[in-house]
Amino acid sequence: MLLSTPTLLLFVALMQPTLSSNLNSLHGIAYISVTTDNLTASTQFYTQVLGGMLVPELAFTFSGDSHYYRMFQKEILDARTQGVNPAQLGVPDIGDNGTHEVHGNFIVFDNDIIQLVEFVQKSSSKVFDIRDRRTSQCYIAAPLVCFWVKDDVDFNHYIAVLERRSRDLGFDQVKVNRPVPVHNEPERLAVPENQLGITYDSGNFNGLSMAYFKGPRGEQLELNQLKRTFKYNLGSDYCRQQGVTTAFLDNHPDNRWKKAAGVSGQLYGMFEFATRTDDLSKSVNFYRQVLGSEVLPKPLVEVDLRGDDVENMFYQKELLDAASWGVDPRSIGVPNLTLAGSDRRDVKFNMFDNHVIKIAQYTAGKSLSDPKFNPRYNWSSPAYINNMHVAFLVDDNIDLNNFVHTAELKATNKKFPEFKVNRAVDVPTLEASVPLPQYSAEFTDGPLKGFNYVFAKGPAGEQLSFVQFKGPAAAKLKSALLQYSAVSTAFKETNPWARKEYDKFCSKYSSNPVIG
Repeated sequence: MLLSTPTLLLFVALMQPTLSSNLNSLHGIAYISVTTDNLTASTQFYTQVLGGMLVPELAFTFSGDSHYYRMFQKEILDARTQGVNPAQLGVPDIGDNGTHEVHGNFIVFDNDIIQLVEFVQKSSSKVFDIRDRRTSQCYIAAPLVCFWVKDDVDFNHYIAVLERRSRDLGFDQVKVNRPVPVHNEPERLAVPENQLGITYDSGNFNGLSMAYFKGPRGEQLELNQLKRTFKYNLGSDYCRQQGVTTAFLDNHPDNRWKKAAGVSGQLYGMFEFATRTDDLSKSVNFYRQVLGSEVLPKPLVEVDLRGDDVENMFYQKELLDAASWGVDPRSIGVPNLTLAGSDRRDVKFNMFDNHVIKIAQYTAGKSLSDPKFNPRYNWSSPAYINNMHVAFLVDDNIDLNNFVHTAELKATNKKFPEFKVNRAVDVPTLEASVPLPQYSAEFTDGPLKGFNYVFAKGPAGEQLSFVQFKGPAAAKLKSALLQYSAVSTAFKETNPWARKEYDKFCSKYSSNPVIG
């Protein structure tokens, strides 16, 4: 239906965001950082398998006291309390006179970026390799990245091609879970292609397809395809909040990096970054009240999702680990979400400019009033291999130090004392009072000139960071986004709303726009 100009203007006014991060100092999510033990191999997977674009101009190496304290202050202070070397708690010494340095790459996708980092010994190029054999996504603060598969791709075929291309390139760890029981690798490979994923054909999740797997270095990844009812409901929220994704653009160019990757490069970028909480209400309210997200309303809420297929898809790798290790799956963070099981999973989505943060809670019982199922790691360092965290993009016109200080005060006032921001200098306690310039230190030379960052822990202990691209770093970022035809609210040139490119898609909601 074509809209008259007055009707279209009214529609656009009604669809203006309410509490979106567009209205504060954040431009959504800058990137998702993945800690790897092989930067070259991880870069190859995210480019040659998933179709992302390496930004060589932003490849980096750095070290120094400022980075040491900004990245690991919580763990350094824990080590002092325990009287142990910080390395025992997963902290490489990247200080001024330290033994290690940080290497990294940025990989651009349609609506977000993957940052890959490794911690390397200066003298030998040996990677600081510390990891936990427990890999369940149920551990408190455990992270996950979900990629959005394009509409016109057969979802099950996509899974088959992803695995085949990964094997051809030597990524043997990339094994997508099956929704049916398997006891070994031959059985997993024998599952027919048309049964590789889970697709919902009715209800509020009609059109949602999903699959879970581990990335090349063990990071937790997910695939979603969003069609029909689910995509319609999600689209209303993207339109209402002026979010950006290429999934809602007509005839968006299929760039050469996606084409080079083939079928496995057919993505819209990311749909979500997920984290695990011990208190769903608290975590949801933190992202909403402190960072300005929108909580997606029903029907985009996952309530007590269960089933034998769900259990296998979520945790098959861990179920096989438990059998191999001779332990109870529950002891390594695997709940029972089968139809006959006694555990419960609930999820809410917090939407930022470019995609959602999914927050999951587990209950040891079918009622929300039952005790929580909250397995925890005994570590918190971002240097653990396959750890991931989400980085929020702060507007380049805002003082980053003042922003994080204000966020800290707001979190305290809103009763989120768990939110802790690291300083760029040594302090005796977390949250010690320091002058504002001591929260961070902008890069003044090298490939990251103009870039700045601050690390923090979220309400469930999840790793967060707040980053800023200014000057040369901002120019490189914008150039990379434009080269890939990516979308972002960070720049007018990358924001389809500035060119009214969502008007056609969003017009379907104009007769009954979803507000609040």
